Amino acid sequence: MPVRPFSRDQSWLLPPSLDELVPEDHSVRFVAAFVDSLDASAWDELGIRLAGDPLGTAAYHPRLLMAVWLHGFMSGIRSARKLERACLEQLPYMWLANCQRPDHNTLWRFYRDNRKSMRKLLKLTVRTAVKAGLVDLAVQALDGTKVSGNATGDRSYKAEGLEKLMKRVDGAIADLEAQNRTDEERGRCRLPKQLAKMKALREHVEVALAQVMAEEGPSNVNLADPDARLMKSRHGFVAGYNAQAVVSPLREGVAGASGLLITAVGVDNEPSDYARLVPMIEEAKEATITGAEVTLADAGYHSEANLEAVREKGYRVLMPDRQGGKGVGPYHRDRFVYERETDSYTCPEGKKLEFRGVTKRRDGRVIRVYHGSREDCLSCPAFGRCTKNRWHGRKLQVGVYEEVRLKHREVMESTEAKALYKLRKELVEPVFGILKEVQGATRFLLRGLANVQGEWELLATAFNLRTLWRVWRRRRPERSLLLRAAQPS
Repeated sequence: MPVRPFSRDQSWLLPPSLDELVPEDHSVRFVAAFVDSLDASAWDELGIRLAGDPLGTAAYHPRLLMAVWLHGFMSGIRSARKLERACLEQLPYMWLANCQRPDHNTLWRFYRDNRKSMRKLLKLTVRTAVKAGLVDLAVQALDGTKVSGNATGDRSYKAEGLEKLMKRVDGAIADLEAQNRTDEERGRCRLPKQLAKMKALREHVEVALAQVMAEEGPSNVNLADPDARLMKSRHGFVAGYNAQAVVSPLREGVAGASGLLITAVGVDNEPSDYARLVPMIEEAKEATITGAEVTLADAGYHSEANLEAVREKGYRVLMPDRQGGKGVGPYHRDRFVYERETDSYTCPEGKKLEFRGVTKRRDGRVIRVYHGSREDCLSCPAFGRCTKNRWHGRKLQVGVYEEVRLKHREVMESTEAKALYKLRKELVEPVFGILKEVQGATRFLLRGLANVQGEWELLATAFNLRTLWRVWRRRRPERSLLLRAAQPS
């Protein structure tokens, strides 16, 4: 097989333009078209001024800076310095910036000042897809994933650890102050930088200690990012955040079998998911206007209070019981029959369990307590299997929405619910995989809950733009219709 001629000294007969070197269906062209399609009202809604200051040096256009950041998050470049280098070296970014070269400070200031607009930009991508008729709102899936923060786990301390650290810092400050007094005797009165640094650290530790000692404060505080919390993930404990996402599929045949769209996101620093169920459903409904018919969630969102809340609001939610139906033996509490007239339960052996009072758990849940008769339980042939308590017999702890829980379990046992629930993994888990592996969201780069929220929203916006780009690339005749749908209503 012959070898092609190769020489780096070969010149072009005619100088090429960047437009010739960037493919027509490249994602960077879609980003440019999407940003350029936004009219003045759209920018006003985002809170970004297009007009610059008439005085001083000419500034870079917001369209340029927005497009660079969006394509960066689509392709896994989330650092201002890396984006600066990309605008200097990579053809797609050079084309996108029209060979202008914004430095990392300019890029960072735009990102910092307009981070709060990302939630509106995310909703804009969702409504673009909805108005274009791309989204299948028959079903949506909700899930959370633990994402590491810009902090390490060894910087997280409980109260005991903070007190020990405080003692070490106080000792270091005393030693440095002694050295400073010795310098004064020698005629060099100065405050060493190390002493100022240690005093600042002491103030930081003092604030963190006050937080963990508060009555409803966190159990630990990370000194690098105070909002990050130690959470258990699939890969061990991480100091980070609980990132949420609601995902809907595209209509069949629109962009292939993997066409998915994020309709709502959220971030908090609570390891559990159940408090996010209703807010995330409402967030997705606001973005899509109508909302999805069915929401699929895992057992982490299951609670009797959530079941009652979605029932009152008319949301149809499928999620398994936290117990998952496992270990439901002959004397499981679900085998006990409730009698509303007497407010009592009947056990599988026909004995009564009377209501004995109400207790409140640490998480705020109100529990109704029922006890069987000591004599009945001791003489029962099931004693030892049903209960081993010789003092008051079998005890049941029942939530105030127990009937709602049992009805929901019956719904989950239906053939239709089982078939629908199988779609959950196919919807939401690939999204988290793409966000982490393709877009680089294995950890947040910013610190603080508010900043991390903006970063997660921009990641979701970039994910949606990737989905819309695939539609734009395949449906050439309808490109202008898709871009017109990007205008705010």
